[in-house]
Amino acid sequence: MSKTRILPLNFGGRSKAPVRAFDCEILRSKRKTLALYIQHKKVVVRCPLRASKAELEEFIGSNQGWIEGRLYEESLRDKEALRIERGAKIFYRARELTIVFKEGRKQRVMVMGDEFIIQGHKLTAAKAQIQVEDFLIDKASEYILPRARGLARHLGVEHKITEIKLRKTKSKWGHCTSTGILQYNWLIMLAPFSIIDYMITHEVCHLLHMDHSQRFWNQVEAICPDCDHYIGWLKEHEHRFWF
Repeated sequence: MSKTRILPLNFGGRSKAPVRAFDCEILRSKRKTLALYIQHKKVVVRCPLRASKAELEEFIGSNQGWIEGRLYEESLRDKEALRIERGAKIFYRARELTIVFKEGRKQRVMVMGDEFIIQGHKLTAAKAQIQVEDFLIDKASEYILPRARGLARHLGVEHKITEIKLRKTKSKWGHCTSTGILQYNWLIMLAPFSIIDYMITHEVCHLLHMDHSQRFWNQVEAICPDCDHYIGWLKEHEHRFWF
């Protein structure tokens, strides 16, 4: 693996507009083709072991427009990322609310009108974040756990569940192991209930089919006929839930 910083070039001289430099990570392996990925504000190029620097620069340059577009999209998503701060915006149940800090001895989280109110004593951003985490974990315990078990009972697979975990992960919304452990990311409680129900369904159906075969998707669709819509919605908005 090698890392380098590359300034993309305007091949063909069609434009003299300056373009910004971006971090580019080169990953060499036993492959035959070059491929581009955007990961965490940087460009990743996967290439054959013997690819030359000239080949890499030409490949990157020829894809400059796509790279710049994707980096711009990511910068917009970063601006919408959730930050638990006074006056920040939170996307809760598909509504954009304003975070309000309220002084009070009792710690609680309330939604009133277009405000997401975090109440506590001498609140700081760090304290407020802990309160929101506890709020979402409590909501997940109250909603996800009984509905997951209820659906599993309806499908005749409740006996396969060994444990249901609530865990904040870096990228996954849910997981099901071959040993019957269901895991849900409690951040999903920021989403509408229809999205949460889809995630519950997705993982419980893995107790029937431990893959993403057509049989699995047929089962999911039998319970959630609009699952394609829910999947698309989550892909579009999930960047607003992680903090």
